[in-house]
Amino acid sequence: MRRLNRREYKNTIRDLLGVDVDVADLPDDAGSGGFDTAGGSLFFSSDQLERYLTLGRKALDSAMVPIPIPSRPETRKVRIEAETEANKRITGILRGYHMGGYRKYMMWKASKGRPASDFGLVDDKEMAFRKLAWDRNAPQYIDYLTRAETKTGALLTIGGNLCPQVPAVIPDEMPAGNYKLRAHIGTMPKMPSERTFVEIGYRGDRIDGAMDLIDCRKVSGTVAKPQTIEFDLTLRPPKNPLKEDVGTETKKVVMLGDRVVVFRERQPNVRGSNVYRNNLAREQTGFGVEPALWIDWVEWEGPIYESKKEWPPKSHREIFFQGSDAELTDAYVRKIIERFAGRAFRGREASAAFIDKLMAQYSDQIARDVPAYEAIKAPLAVILASPAFLYLAEPAGEEKRRELTDLEMAVRLSYFLWSSPPDEELNRVAREGKLKHPAVLSEQTTRLLADPRSWEFVSGFTHQWLTMDRLDFFQYNYRLYPEFDDSIKRAARAEVYHTIDQILRENRSIGELLKSDTVVINDVLADFYDIPGVKGDTFRRVKVPKDHPRGGLLGTVAVLAMGSDGERSSPVERGSWVMRKLLNDPPPPAPANVPQLSRHAGKLFPARELLLAHMEEAQCAQCHRKIDPIGYGLENFNAAGQWRETEYTEIAAQNRVKKSKEHPIDASGTLPDGTKFVGFYELRDQIAKQEDAFARGFTEALIAYGLGRPFGFSDYDLAEEILAGAKTNENRMNQFVHALVKSKPFRMK
Repeated sequence: MRRLNRREYKNTIRDLLGVDVDVADLPDDAGSGGFDTAGGSLFFSSDQLERYLTLGRKALDSAMVPIPIPSRPETRKVRIEAETEANKRITGILRGYHMGGYRKYMMWKASKGRPASDFGLVDDKEMAFRKLAWDRNAPQYIDYLTRAETKTGALLTIGGNLCPQVPAVIPDEMPAGNYKLRAHIGTMPKMPSERTFVEIGYRGDRIDGAMDLIDCRKVSGTVAKPQTIEFDLTLRPPKNPLKEDVGTETKKVVMLGDRVVVFRERQPNVRGSNVYRNNLAREQTGFGVEPALWIDWVEWEGPIYESKKEWPPKSHREIFFQGSDAELTDAYVRKIIERFAGRAFRGREASAAFIDKLMAQYSDQIARDVPAYEAIKAPLAVILASPAFLYLAEPAGEEKRRELTDLEMAVRLSYFLWSSPPDEELNRVAREGKLKHPAVLSEQTTRLLADPRSWEFVSGFTHQWLTMDRLDFFQYNYRLYPEFDDSIKRAARAEVYHTIDQILRENRSIGELLKSDTVVINDVLADFYDIPGVKGDTFRRVKVPKDHPRGGLLGTVAVLAMGSDGERSSPVERGSWVMRKLLNDPPPPAPANVPQLSRHAGKLFPARELLLAHMEEAQCAQCHRKIDPIGYGLENFNAAGQWRETEYTEIAAQNRVKKSKEHPIDASGTLPDGTKFVGFYELRDQIAKQEDAFARGFTEALIAYGLGRPFGFSDYDLAEEILAGAKTNENRMNQFVHALVKSKPFRMK
């Protein structure tokens, strides 16, 4: 038996109750270098039990409504004129802070020697600061307020403290649920393509301009002909209110956290980026960065229901299955608990003794004058924290190894491909005893793969197989890579997922992950890749232009960005990733006594020259002579994954470049088997010839993920069987999955 990991727990609660729970407080499940399905890494503690009880209670609170049933919450639509708050805020800051301080400075200057304290300031230094603040910021505020566009809307930009965000504040009394957010928006004239995207996100508990990104969209409208962009939003319960300074006043912000959703121009999620770019632009314009987007109004609508019959919510009706008007007698409550336990335990009946204990808990709540609909939450929460719910149990009985029952096989199959419980059809087939039949098992596997829920397999497996968590390891230098922001990261990760998802759904060969003449992208990535003709945020297969470096994993910004430290590309990281994931020939871990390259600090060496110096050390040379040459073949991509012809190096401090140099790139190298290549395209061609090695690595990872344990020597025959079957079918991805599902190890306890 193994415990549900965080993804599976979240999906199972959603399947059972129809609500989303925040699992951030649960421990991270992935073991070192393994998958989050590995039972050996899925520990349990008393602290976790408390967390599961708390999460279960929160989920039940969201899923149930009071009895008697209140009227359905009203769906509201609220429009906010963007200029109203923006102009008020900017005028207040200009008059209250900057103008007030500047006026004091001018009075002090005219006084010819009177102390600063006479004018309400601390000393001469504060006087100088007030003058500097006016000189730097006032021109931008004045320019903003005098523009015609600010009379009917708000302008968004990427610099300074101007109006970087337009908020849509949803009051705290509005219930959690599904909402729509809209913006009537257009671009300012002559804006470059990369500045025509709008982002939305939760402000969170910050007041520094950063936000938790939700979505990013291309804006094709103009100020003269704006367009309406719509976003879907799942609103969570509100958090605590916060206060922030506005001008000289302190005002209460209605609710931060998930209750303030902001619109802004796409930009790095770092305040320093705004300041830096604004300072650069001020030298040219005299006031700062030119505004790029104009918002007429923003609007929120919700909660939105699918139909008039959707009240009380389905989650409530599933629990009170006889109807909300039915009297909550002890007999009815017992049936509710039995039915809920059966669903939570994935088809296995709870024992009578267990139900008796839960009924005793319910009775204890009633004795304390707790309303019946509230009292029933206590035993249901216990069910959601019990081993039969939290663990995927396959009791062994007296035999050490046995074939899974049909119901157990249904659970294993659905958690493999959906990371969630079996649906009614899979359970029906299992109850009829048909899932043991190879044809039926194959048919159900095909059905599960075609279902949208298979995205959980694609994203969960791919993220861990390709170690894509590294994409979030570093904050990328916004001065060197201003376009590499959270929206690009989000799209880059999704590109890899969608690429594999399409290969799986269309039953294509895994060789396309090594080299392909198509990419699966949306408009955000198309702009980043300079691929024309892609409109909309939906990911779709696009033909790669001739002589374009994209196509296959090696051309994705996600893989290339993971092979850097946010400042410079790393041939070592890129080369070792290729060896591990594409060639299935992982290099050994670095020895403990690796010497540092600090002796080269302050020198403008290109990457190849730095690594050649590293290889002078005997303990480093043996591994690096295999790893580094592969990485050299990827040096035409910078740290953010964009193509370059030369390598730029610099020595900088406090955002000021002291020395810099451009180096020609030598992208030639040698593969571990001695094959030479010249440049990225030849490297990719040679790696594409290693499809057998790639298929083996993919198979070993799939076995580890699907069987919930690390791949070992005893799995060698299984891997050979899967590989042989896949090769006769052109290494189509579906074949690997089907072969594992029908294999004896997958069907055995």
